[in-house]
Amino acid sequence: RAFVVGLAGQLVFWIGQASFFLVLALYLQSGRVLDALGAGLLFTAYGAGYLLTSMTAGRIARRLGRQVIAMGALLMVVGLALLGAAVIIGGDSASVRWLIPGLVVDGAGMGLAVAPLASTVLARMHPEYAGSASGVLSTALHIGNALGVALIGIVFYHGLAGAGYGAAFTHSLVFLLAIAAVLIALTQALP
Repeated sequence: RAFVVGLAGQLVFWIGQASFFLVLALYLQSGRVLDALGAGLLFTAYGAGYLLTSMTAGRIARRLGRQVIAMGALLMVVGLALLGAAVIIGGDSASVRWLIPGLVVDGAGMGLAVAPLASTVLARMHPEYAGSASGVLSTALHIGNALGVALIGIVFYHGLAGAGYGAAFTHSLVFLLAIAAVLIALTQALP
C-alpha cells in the first residue's frame, strides 16, 4: 500500500512541478516581457525557499513522518495563493517583485516535500526490490512531468485565449492548487 499510494503521490507531485515552471516562465517572459536573465533571476527566489527547507527536511521528516510531505504541499498551496493574489491585485502594471514572497514560500514547500516523498515510499520496500522500486519512482517522475506540461498547457492557453497572460497564469495556479490538495490527501493514505 505504501508503494502504490506513494507512487501516486510522486506522480501527482511532479505533475505540479514541471507545469509550474513552464507557466511561470511563460508568464514572466511573454506576459511580463522579461528577458531570460530577468526571469531566471526571479526564479532564484523559488530556489532560495527550496534551499532553506531542503537542508532540514530529513530532520523534520524523522519527527513528523509522512506529515512533512503534507506540510510541504500546504506551504506550496500558500505560496501559489500568494502568487495568485499578487497577479490579481497588482495586474500587469505591478512590479514582478511582488511575486517573490509567493515564490519563496512555494519553493520552501517543494523543499520539504520532494526528498521525504521518495524516502517515505521506499522505506518499507524490501531491499531486494529497492532498485526496481526506485526505477518505477523515477519513471513516475518523468511521466508526471510530461503529463503536467500537457495538462497545464491546455489550462494556460485556454485562459490566454480569453483574457491574456495574467488570467492564464492565475487559471494555471488554480490547477496547481488542486494538484497540491490531491497530494495532501494522498499523503494521508500513506501508512
